Amino acid sequence: MPATENPIHLTVHLARNGVRAEELLNRTAATSIHGLKLPGNPAVDATLLVKTSEPKPPDWSNFFAAYLDPNVLGENSSSSAALLINVDGKYFALTFGSGRFLLETDNFEDGFGLKVALNCIGEGTVRSIDKHSLDHLLRHTREQASRDARTSEFGFDVEQDLLKAVTGKPKDKRYGERITGADSLQIAVPVTIDQLPELLERLGNLFLDTAYRENFPWVDQISEIRDTSLEDQLLGLLVSKIQANELKNIWMAVPELVEWDQVRGFRFISRRRTLEFRDINLARFLDAIGGSAQLSIEALMRYRVRCLKHDGERLREWHVYKCLYAELEHDGETFVLSGARWYRVKSDFVRETDAAYNRIPTYDGSLPEYADDSEEEYAARVATLEPKRFALMDQKIIFHGGGHGQIEFCDLFTKDLDMFHVKQYGQSSTLSHLFAQGMVSGELFQMDREFRRKVNEKLPPSHRLSDVVERPKQDKFRVVFAIISDHSGALRLPFFSRLNLKNAARRLQAYGFRVAKAKVEVDERFSKTGRLQPKSRKRIAGPAAMRSPVPGTRIGA
Repeated sequence: MPATENPIHLTVHLARNGVRAEELLNRTAATSIHGLKLPGNPAVDATLLVKTSEPKPPDWSNFFAAYLDPNVLGENSSSSAALLINVDGKYFALTFGSGRFLLETDNFEDGFGLKVALNCIGEGTVRSIDKHSLDHLLRHTREQASRDARTSEFGFDVEQDLLKAVTGKPKDKRYGERITGADSLQIAVPVTIDQLPELLERLGNLFLDTAYRENFPWVDQISEIRDTSLEDQLLGLLVSKIQANELKNIWMAVPELVEWDQVRGFRFISRRRTLEFRDINLARFLDAIGGSAQLSIEALMRYRVRCLKHDGERLREWHVYKCLYAELEHDGETFVLSGARWYRVKSDFVRETDAAYNRIPTYDGSLPEYADDSEEEYAARVATLEPKRFALMDQKIIFHGGGHGQIEFCDLFTKDLDMFHVKQYGQSSTLSHLFAQGMVSGELFQMDREFRRKVNEKLPPSHRLSDVVERPKQDKFRVVFAIISDHSGALRLPFFSRLNLKNAARRLQAYGFRVAKAKVEVDERFSKTGRLQPKSRKRIAGPAAMRSPVPGTRIGA
């Protein structure tokens, strides 16, 4: 068959190794199946699935139904197809139209197109990127440039952003003028069906090539797991470790931001009559279900954590699985569970992050224990207990322009020029929000004289700054991230929180601040006091009742 000069738009998928052909195509969704023989490659197997639809009026025709005969608008029909080709033992699928719905997508390689595209384009010839940010917003964004650019020009944070897709200009003209890679690969090249095996063989080799690491060495640092078979293995490993009480790197935490002043407590929803606690942890959940021997994958998905308001009504609720955090070693690799998602993290990157985290000093002063209903109450009580040392800045909002809006300078400020940011312990998104607040406040305080003036107006006379005009000198001020945690031992943060704190500290240090981390211990009696679930839906007393012993209403954990 003669070559074509017109580019053909192709969307290419690569099957995982070891997957059989019958596991790749959804034959029940097809309206017809055709075996193809390629004249130039008689040994190559090719199967085409086609799905067609009956012509029908377009969806928007109902808008005109009262005014026009629908036949005036005509009828639409659509066809889609998936072509499966075996090239030297590797299965490739090419989809046309909505042909991806004819594939069993779980059996295809994640990131195939991304790696091929990165091997084809230059670091300075990127046109657009899709990224998933692991900060407190967990954003999924696409950024597009008007010209070829470097990834750094897109505001891509190589330590906190996952690259999901990239579009750029290939260095080799055989791959067209533009190439887009995500899980699948999209290219436009002049090629015939008979020439596909040679093209697909080259694409398969590019997927295995690691040359992309020269220009994009950070790509493999963190990757999200979407292979369901691997997820199942990791979940099984997690359950077996909990059953064996190997809990060193497994714990529970609130999975998202909550307004703690609205929270009375938490309860594990199970068949047993469970206690209500001020916070959640793994040991309490295991007690609630009758011990670690009762744990199973089904239990993780079935049991729920309920967050209660002061009147006893539900504020939030999550599956226990979403509240679990874990860092596991499997087949020589490091995997992180966060927010019910698994991530593969390069072991070297984990070690580098941990080393940087450990270099951040631990606060060398003392802080009162937490026995309060919220972060706000804690900060207010600390300032009342030691007014000569602490000035309360929590809830003292500073309205500032330049796109920043409402800024909180810090929660507590000391005469030693320590800026405390206080947050209840939680998973990565919660703590990342804390670190982001510290960075925004610190940057403005260092760079903006007007912001320093507004801060000074909010400070009590005893703590006011003598000079707000001159920029703060190097190492004069210290930012302290204080995290309230009832976990025993030293402060343990999830991996992504350690990573975010490392990055926040680096930026704040570049602005001339010292940075420290602190653990606020929780009063043991306060932490371990539970409340039995009421037998009726009567109004339940608020937090004060939990701290005032009433026979028959409280039980020590």
